[in-house]
Amino acid sequence: MGREDLVLGDDDGVLFVPAASAGDVLTLAETIRDTEQRQAELMRGGVSLRRQVQFDAYLDLREKTPSLSFRDHLRGVGGAIEE
Repeated sequence: MGREDLVLGDDDGVLFVPAASAGDVLTLAETIRDTEQRQAELMRGGVSLRRQVQFDAYLDLREKTPSLSFRDHLRGVGGAIEE
């Protein structure tokens, strides 16, 4: 960590970020926030997260392709938030 680094924090923890990467990190954080808000809104409307991420389809695909990770499935259905 140096003088040009930033320290960002919230209830989930602290992140040390090179200042040069701050724009990318903030863009990613906004994407995560927007995805989580969209998921929460759908849940308030009665659509379970399990349904939103097509969990049953994932289980079916996983039987055919055991190497398929849930993260890969989430990427395919737009449910991944940590990338």
